[in-house]
Amino acid sequence: MVALTPTIKVLPPHMTALIAAGEVVERPAAVVKELLENALDAGAKAISIEVQAGGLARIRVSDDGHGMNRPDAPLALQPFATSKISAPADLTAINSYGFRGEALSSLAAVAQLDILTRTEAELEGTRLTSHSRPGVAGEKEITVVPAASPVGTSVTVSDLFAAVPARRKFLKAPLRELELLQGVVERYALARPETAFRLLADGRARLILSPGSRLERIAAVFGREVVDQLVPVDWQAMDLRVSGYVSSPAIARSRRDRQFFFVNGRPIRSGLLAVMLERPYLGRLPPGRHPLAIISIEVDPGFVDLNVHPQKAEVRFSRERSIYGALSQAVNDALTDYPRSLFDEADTFSWPFAELENRFQPLDPAALREGESPYQAGPLRPLAQIHATYILAQADTNVLIIDQHAAHEQILYEQLVTQTPEARSIEPLHIQLTVTELALWEANLSLFRRLGFDLEPFGGQTIVLRAIPVPLQPHLSHQVSGANQPLEAALLTTLLAELADNKRLDVEAQLDKLAQKAACVCAVKAGDLLSDEVMETLLTDLSRIWSPAACPHGRPVFVNLSLSEIERRFGRR
Repeated sequence: MVALTPTIKVLPPHMTALIAAGEVVERPAAVVKELLENALDAGAKAISIEVQAGGLARIRVSDDGHGMNRPDAPLALQPFATSKISAPADLTAINSYGFRGEALSSLAAVAQLDILTRTEAELEGTRLTSHSRPGVAGEKEITVVPAASPVGTSVTVSDLFAAVPARRKFLKAPLRELELLQGVVERYALARPETAFRLLADGRARLILSPGSRLERIAAVFGREVVDQLVPVDWQAMDLRVSGYVSSPAIARSRRDRQFFFVNGRPIRSGLLAVMLERPYLGRLPPGRHPLAIISIEVDPGFVDLNVHPQKAEVRFSRERSIYGALSQAVNDALTDYPRSLFDEADTFSWPFAELENRFQPLDPAALREGESPYQAGPLRPLAQIHATYILAQADTNVLIIDQHAAHEQILYEQLVTQTPEARSIEPLHIQLTVTELALWEANLSLFRRLGFDLEPFGGQTIVLRAIPVPLQPHLSHQVSGANQPLEAALLTTLLAELADNKRLDVEAQLDKLAQKAACVCAVKAGDLLSDEVMETLLTDLSRIWSPAACPHGRPVFVNLSLSEIERRFGRR
């Protein structure tokens, strides 16, 4: 009889640790996520994050939470060691960020750890180090010694993935890793506005966020100009509440990276939540444009399964239909002041699950498909121009008073951001820039090209403008004039000044700012006398755009007086 040799082997502990770490620790941003969750679960009121080389060289997260005592500290490095759950029933009522006990053990498997911690009850703290054991691949040597320490915990992670060089090959450049890492900090800072956060990168401050209200924290992360365009959301039914802020149709982005969802305070990713968030914007935003949102969903923890994703970034709802429908209804209620067209007297949002009888059956994916927009253009006839600023127009059942500048501004803005960039050639124009303007132009040339400008260097501080965006060309006579400058040159220098004021914004937000500024300076102004033909063209264009209710700065475009309201005021009803 031939002896058979088994081919299946039980992996040694250091190999299983590396595999488990691969699921939890994907990149430096994942390290920061795990340490932030530990700090917040420890009751921290202030958290400091320091990184070097995008987190590849070193990450240090320090907090003022309750810390760990000396007996607990070495146990924290053991797999599945946790103080947050102890029985199967605890998994159905999780109120903490962490619960599996994998974070520190996974970090110790792929990096060098140095932990300094102390509880309020102790007179001296504890230093715990975990380093590779010389000559033994994959195994760690742990030391525990007394040390001076403030109350709280400081965890230093160095030489990330040094023992797993294959993983380092798949990481991005340090600057990109830092951007991803900062995104994680921003998400948790939005989730916990009462907690102070500080992010230092290579010794420089990237974020300094003081404790405050939710709106103050949003302003610190998004920018104060964005806060002015946010609409509050607050909807509640029984044990389900949806609250937060969404952007008015006046501002939007080409990506969904400024949509944040929190379930019982936990940041999560969810494509379905994003779809349901955007349903009420049908007819209010052009295709390909996405609202900004900070949405908090509070629900009984027993209806949320957190244990479905290795990094706890996704969740499963046991009453998903109720939650998705509640989100759409909450956002729609918040947008009632923004009609889907010039001719809406009332919003006619359809409850997305009205056709489904049983609320707690599995969700039919067809119910989440975006249907056709109810937006319809209709006849709008100019009657008069009022004080060279407003247009009085008549529709079938209403009369509108339209701000001519706000209307034209919104038309040009949508044409710039929603249409394929198209340039109209002009006589080549040589433009002399300052040193600062030239540096801005060189750093942001791709933004100008995305809008439809054709620009190239000529030598020294001179550039050549060969074409401008088609929507702007007929309206340059309304451009803010420059001192002895051609109108095209004045427009370009105005846009460069706008970039200088918004250097801290991300690329998509900068592009949006450029489109807003270009539309603003090229639109007709208050005080411009308009012919009947120009007014008719403007109203026709206004009836065709997606978001006619507000200009890019959030000001209303028109006041709508229904025929029934006029009759009521004259005592005919």
